[in-house]
Amino acid sequence: MTSVEILRDADGKICEFRSRGHTGYAEAGRDLVCAGVSSILQTAVLGLEEYLKLPCKVEQEKGYLSCQLERDIFLNREIDAILETMVLGLRAIAREYPEYLKVEEVVGHVNV
Repeated sequence: MTSVEILRDADGKICEFRSRGHTGYAEAGRDLVCAGVSSILQTAVLGLEEYLKLPCKVEQEKGYLSCQLERDIFLNREIDAILETMVLGLRAIAREYPEYLKVEEVVGHVNV
């Protein structure tokens, strides 16, 4: 199972997300659930870094991806559009494949 943790600050704004594990839906290279989750997460990172030019602390290795960002108040609307759309996509997959993807949200997180 893949677990995605969405960390929100005290204002409810996403400040970090982490993905761990493999979905186990199918063998590597044929796992549509894993491919969907990976595509959504990586596209969010690209939107933040390449489109909005935000400096993000990204860690990626096999079965793990994390992205921590410093929010720019002048880009809050754009950041929210990217990240909340990411959450919508992940939740849609989790509804269809609950045994393979779990999405959790933590509110009140403080970046250290």
